[in-house]
Amino acid sequence: MTCLSITKVRYLLSTFILRVLSPGNRRETVLFGGPDSNRSSILDSMKSDMPTMSKEQPILISSPSSGVPAKRPVPQRLQTVRIWFPHSDIEIMEDVENKGLDDVVLDAIVLRELGARHEAQDDQAYLVDLAVLEAGISRVRGNYCIPKFIPLSIKDPIILNQPPKDLESKKALCYQRLHSKYLHEYGRRQGLAEVLGYKVPMSLKTWYEDTLKDIGSRLKKLGYY
Repeated sequence: MTCLSITKVRYLLSTFILRVLSPGNRRETVLFGGPDSNRSSILDSMKSDMPTMSKEQPILISSPSSGVPAKRPVPQRLQTVRIWFPHSDIEIMEDVENKGLDDVVLDAIVLRELGARHEAQDDQAYLVDLAVLEAGISRVRGNYCIPKFIPLSIKDPIILNQPPKDLESKKALCYQRLHSKYLHEYGRRQGLAEVLGYKVPMSLKTWYEDTLKDIGSRLKKLGYY
């Protein structure tokens, strides 16, 4: 009961701070928001995010002195799983929690403002990048609609829906917008962690930094940076 009470107090405190710090437009992005993120999105995501601060996956190692196995926290690597998320009144991280996936999904980046829509099933569905622990990828794929294209390939609708007419310019604009999106989300998460007094998991930091590095290298190949 004491543990639950402390957790509830932490959640209520974070909720209050987020209401003060996070203005914005409805459903812009999730998990600490984007340029126009809404309070509801952030608050919903906190329910799944706060427990994940302790979800680094441990391994057992033998102590040379006692021979007794000791736990050393070693974070699992996060992979990006891009999904189609249907338009609804439920935010993505709330839906993740409802599906029982909040133990493997640590973050979500809504890409709706980049313009892609699902044409086959729901023209209001939009793309979301999920940060998923490797062990949970199959579970996530079993619960969401997975795009049939390779992300950032020439068939990616995020690239094809950019305003320029030639493909290279479409790619460049897409990469620039995507890089800005991830950079903003990363900054928001780090800022909130500092305010609330906790550390962003190293696995999630690595996920953000690797993604930004990959997008940056794509821009560099096109002659930018």
